[in-house]
Amino acid sequence: MPDGDGAINRVAFTSILAAAMAIATFAGPAFAVLASFIIDELGLTRAELGWAVGAFAVTGALASPLVGRLTDVIGGRKAATAIFGISGLGLLAISAAPTYTWLIAGAMLAGVGQAAGNPGTNKLISVHIPEGRRGAVTGLKQSGVQMSVFLAGILLPTGALAWGWRPTVALAGALALLFVAAVFLIVPHDPPSVAADGTERGVVWSSPVIWLMVYGLLMGLGGAIYTYLPLYGEEELGLSVAVAGSIAGFSGLVAVFSRILWARHAEKDATYIRSLTQIAILSVFFAGTLLLAPQAGSWLLWVGALGIGASATAWNSVGMLAVMAYAGQTRAGGASGVVLLGFLAGYGLGPPAFGWSVDLTDSYAPGLWGVLGVFLIAALLAFTWNRTTRRAR
Repeated sequence: MPDGDGAINRVAFTSILAAAMAIATFAGPAFAVLASFIIDELGLTRAELGWAVGAFAVTGALASPLVGRLTDVIGGRKAATAIFGISGLGLLAISAAPTYTWLIAGAMLAGVGQAAGNPGTNKLISVHIPEGRRGAVTGLKQSGVQMSVFLAGILLPTGALAWGWRPTVALAGALALLFVAAVFLIVPHDPPSVAADGTERGVVWSSPVIWLMVYGLLMGLGGAIYTYLPLYGEEELGLSVAVAGSIAGFSGLVAVFSRILWARHAEKDATYIRSLTQIAILSVFFAGTLLLAPQAGSWLLWVGALGIGASATAWNSVGMLAVMAYAGQTRAGGASGVVLLGFLAGYGLGPPAFGWSVDLTDSYAPGLWGVLGVFLIAALLAFTWNRTTRRAR
């Protein structure tokens, strides 16, 4: 097995993985933070905005198994170039969309880039980083997702107010394309011995992977709160665009560190299932604090948002570590695609359902209760999985 320590610069390697995850998922927080600008310019309802996020996520979900299988065949290096290239083009398409239909089309293109994110980066880690030393690298690369949330929350409102939301998103897309060159400079080729030969099924539908897929589906449904958190602050608590965006941004910053810490904690004793149970339980609690924020004040919105960043958003780092451990090197991409299918399906359905509930009731409470409910089901699922595994042993 190749030992990545002697063959790669781990700092540069991890940085490019984190950047890949940030770019692959950037369209999601961009829609959330720029929601009021996009709604006003294109004349959308909240549910229609939710469907734009849904198109981004559902496309990623449907493409994930196929992209994961392809990743095992072509290798992580080529997959990494695809992440930056396709995601960058998707952001450019979103920035240029003249109508809602074109906005959906741009979101779908960006969704294909998102589908390549976890399979490609997981493949590279499984090949170049030895087992037992993947926790920090995986946590750092998954924290790229939350770093994109932080940067989106802090920078996009400022850019949108100064230049408009379209040039701001276009700039992000152009930067993504520049990273393609960095892949060729930093990421080594996969050894032939760990590439799928094309005749393998490529997608692992084993029991642990299916458990992870269903858990990811539930956490994805709960992820609807990320899309509407800034609007919730603006419309229910009277916060400014900048302050509401900052809350989402700092939630993402907290999640950067929480993903690293959760991953290292889970890998230390291989307690992946138990960690996922704890994450879901904490998510239930902090979803409850978001519900109470209109009565208690904006300080509780900060608590809830930062708490969600410390809990719910960290499941991905533990889940990706688990899927690499269960699938092995030759199937890491395909198995990651299966788990991503569940998560992105949930993340695709959650935002439009949440937005529809707000439009129908003129209240965010039903949607927040729904988020709390799916987090609770995820906790019960993980608890059941843990007991089933212990009995089997």
